[in-house]
Amino acid sequence: MHINFVDIDDPDFDPELYLRLLVAVAKSDPDNGPPEYAYVQEQAHRLGLDLVPYWNETSKRFLLDTGVRASRLTALIVIKDCIMLATLDGHFSLGEKETVYKTAERLDLPRSSVDRLMEWLERYRKLTADWQRLVDDR
Repeated sequence: MHINFVDIDDPDFDPELYLRLLVAVAKSDPDNGPPEYAYVQEQAHRLGLDLVPYWNETSKRFLLDTGVRASRLTALIVIKDCIMLATLDGHFSLGEKETVYKTAERLDLPRSSVDRLMEWLERYRKLTADWQRLVDDR
């Protein structure tokens, strides 16, 4: 499932910071592999950015080491994609949820915003499934 509706030209969205944060999150889970890398690569391509330098130069501790500040919009998009990365395998484990909550906290997003985002993503998944059933019906 892909959700690409954010105006990347919005002045509150920082595509380079977003990509660095997403790379750091992807690198932080040792169980991540080709599907997660492909997801991050697709997001970089969508933004017109070359993933290679970001992947090579960004540590999994980027958020902790830099103490970077992100706009609310950038933070929400990062957390949305953290959830997307965590659920690529069809499961969202308690450990993965805790990682999402900790990342959100470091980005100054309250837990309630993360909960609302998770609910929104679930509704979106259901709408996408309903659409596919509609398309598949003959």
